[in-house]
Amino acid sequence: MTGFQFICRVDEILPGGSRMFNVEGQMVGLFNIDGQFLAVSNECPHAGASLAHGRVAGETVTCRIHHWRFCLRSGRYLDEDKPEFNAKTLTTRVVGDEVQVCVRACPTT
Repeated sequence: MTGFQFICRVDEILPGGSRMFNVEGQMVGLFNIDGQFLAVSNECPHAGASLAHGRVAGETVTCRIHHWRFCLRSGRYLDEDKPEFNAKTLTTRVVGDEVQVCVRACPTT
């Protein structure tokens, strides 16, 4: 399947909160940053820990295992200039009260 998929309702994740979801067989970490939903592939690129279970501060998530920090908007690994450790970001949108995420071929707007 391609395009956007329903992931949850807007009111299921409070601002500052996060949750992990399985979307089309891919684990997705979804974060509510002041009412804006940002999504990343849920596995930390370093050791595979759940980013959705990490500590969120602003637009940054810190992995709970080795404390690596990632920008939720860009996926950039913030502790060193090593792009091979960037987290994969996913496109989200809100339609009505649904949060949707695109894990495969996303349509352009």
